[in-house]
Amino acid sequence: MRQFGRLFFFMGMVYNFSTPRPTRQVSMPSDPDSPISLEALPSPKRQPWKTQVGALVALFSGKGAREGYLASLDQGVISAANFLATVILARNVDPTELGVYGVGFISLHLVRSFQEGFVIQPLNVYGASMDETTFKRYATSSSIIQVLLAILSALIVAVSGWVLTVLGNDTAGPALFSLWLAFLWWQLQEYVRRMLYTRGAVFTAVINTVVANTVRLVLMILWATQSKLSGIAGLYAIAWGALVALIPGIWSTRAYWTKDFLSIKVTWQRNWGFGRWVLGGTLANWVAVEFYPVLTAGLISFAAAGAYRALQNLVAPIHLLLRATDTFLTPRAANIYEKNGQRALSRTLRLIYLAAGIPILAILIVAMTFPKQLLHLVYGDTYLAYSDGVVLMALFYALWFAYWPLQTIFKAARLSRPIFVANLVAILLMFTVGIWMILRWGVYGTIAGQALNSLIVGLILWGTWIGIKRNA
Repeated sequence: MRQFGRLFFFMGMVYNFSTPRPTRQVSMPSDPDSPISLEALPSPKRQPWKTQVGALVALFSGKGAREGYLASLDQGVISAANFLATVILARNVDPTELGVYGVGFISLHLVRSFQEGFVIQPLNVYGASMDETTFKRYATSSSIIQVLLAILSALIVAVSGWVLTVLGNDTAGPALFSLWLAFLWWQLQEYVRRMLYTRGAVFTAVINTVVANTVRLVLMILWATQSKLSGIAGLYAIAWGALVALIPGIWSTRAYWTKDFLSIKVTWQRNWGFGRWVLGGTLANWVAVEFYPVLTAGLISFAAAGAYRALQNLVAPIHLLLRATDTFLTPRAANIYEKNGQRALSRTLRLIYLAAGIPILAILIVAMTFPKQLLHLVYGDTYLAYSDGVVLMALFYALWFAYWPLQTIFKAARLSRPIFVANLVAILLMFTVGIWMILRWGVYGTIAGQALNSLIVGLILWGTWIGIKRNA
């Protein structure tokens, strides 16, 4: 946690350091996917050393630094809860039940892809620079869209799970049906939490996160002592924790609601205009990267998916950093882009990679150096046979990190089409080379396929970014 605190301390520094006061407003391109012209930007001037020292002091004590600490704590709570939930399950259920939980958890990431595209990313990007009155009108109509999305997705998984159960699938059917509760309440709680981030109420978002995950873990421990814990029960714990946290979350965001909200149609058109490519990108990224364990459950077994989940859990802190970067950086980078254009985003990107790379490198080195010791410490002897997969998992997460902050910058600059294209190419690889890898090497093939897809996405995004800078 100390390393994560340092990371977001530096992220706060990035926020302060990357937002100089512009001398004039940068004109925006009419096409949101067009490169940004740098002609309207004022030329940077060298500052005397006293000014630099003053800026350095401000970095260590500014609002962005404080919000960075809080964002670190928030994501730390989420990551710790996910880690502990997996450990509790792995020590109390068999690999098949852990696999059911793992596939269900990945399904939450799927519905989050739709949520990100339809609601959250447009809210982050557009809402960050809105005045209070405009934001209230926009946020209220976006909230209505979010409620409808949550209800629809809950109905879909409930009906689908019921159909599978009737057809005789007594593993996937009940697991899919159980997701309706999580799809409903988790989406709404996540939406409220991200709305608080958009308006800078990070401390309140942290409290909400703590409430949700405390309830979740307490329920899992209680059910474990009663021998009632299962993969499905782990998913229900997520849902009940989200519901409990949603109640104070709605109260905390009461200032953002108004009866005079924007037309649902107008808000939908605005969100869809930007979010369609975000949705395509996040959905394609889910299929290209996170769908692999689901394929493993179908092609091999749920037990194999459980082994994958156990290995992934060892490098869970990196997932924390990736999610935290997206949550914390997107609205701030969007604000930087609005005021200062692409040049400021380039500097922000460099600093984020530098700050985040240090703790991520440390985590990967530890995981690759002590794979058997870590597996035994966390799970006992159950998953020791998969120790060779830790190195592959570390490689996969390193390649994932290689493009994740850049992807966040693309979203902030409303350049979401390259994300979709990159992940579409990766999907084609998954359904050809990826399936072959799974059938050939099982769990190891799953991780190797994810690493390959991350490499392809990273190459395409970085190639696009370099091309934009050259043509600017």
